[in-house]
Amino acid sequence: MELLTQYVMLAIGIMFTPLSDDVLMITHLTVTTPDLALFFTTWIVFTLAFSWFYLVGRGLHRVIPSSRRDSRYLQRAKALYETYGARIVLISYFIPGLRHPLHYVAGFTSLKFRTYALYNALSAFLYTGAWFIVIRLAGYVPMFQQLQNWVLSF
Repeated sequence: MELLTQYVMLAIGIMFTPLSDDVLMITHLTVTTPDLALFFTTWIVFTLAFSWFYLVGRGLHRVIPSSRRDSRYLQRAKALYETYGARIVLISYFIPGLRHPLHYVAGFTSLKFRTYALYNALSAFLYTGAWFIVIRLAGYVPMFQQLQNWVLSF
């Protein structure tokens, strides 16, 4: 039950807090032992949380008046999608500050959900895998182990 609570908190953190997803991922992986089950469940949480952003963007497309849909910021985002296609979803996972907005815009620009889901799942897999490798390697550094033990002692 404690693990389920941790995943719910991670998903809520991704979707509703201004904290960086990188900080959330580091914290999530630091307070538990990274193993294969943790990897897959974390990947699923990230995939679902970012799908939420797509769905919100899709809903906003229906709610926002058409006169507001032509803002210069949306035009820039649409230009990114026209230039790079759905690959921008893959790239955005690794660029803080663009990570969330480009997923909203994917839904807002009515990118097909099937295409979005494929790129989102692949991106979340690569993002989660990269952080797992970093945290796993950091576990071999004595100073990181001391910090981890200190954090876990609370």
